[in-house]
Amino acid sequence: MFSGVSSRREARRAARVLHQHPARVANEELKNLIYTLQDLVGRLGEAADPEVKRLRKQAETALANARAALAEGGSQLGDQAREFVRQGERYVHRRPWASLGLVAVCMLAVGLLSGRSIWSD
Repeated sequence: MFSGVSSRREARRAARVLHQHPARVANEELKNLIYTLQDLVGRLGEAADPEVKRLRKQAETALANARAALAEGGSQLGDQAREFVRQGERYVHRRPWASLGLVAVCMLAVGLLSGRSIWSD
């Protein structure tokens, strides 16, 4: 993704994107690796050398494992997010007054912080 960075400005931009969206960058880099590996396996074709055949088989196995890990990671993340939402809903239903108090404290904190930033300028 960032292999073609040539100037300082581009390097700073790449670092900012990497810092702000590390999961997205990692996902894109993994996809690039998979596509590169697919291209390499396709170019090897039907080689006669037993060592090349062995390496091709290893590459195909690694490619299948990477695809499975990528699919499994996405589904696990979705499952965890849904479970987090369910736990939040259960907490609010069991303790409505505590939830309301927590929201009020958070709103007060946001109001105080935003008020300070307005008056400090």
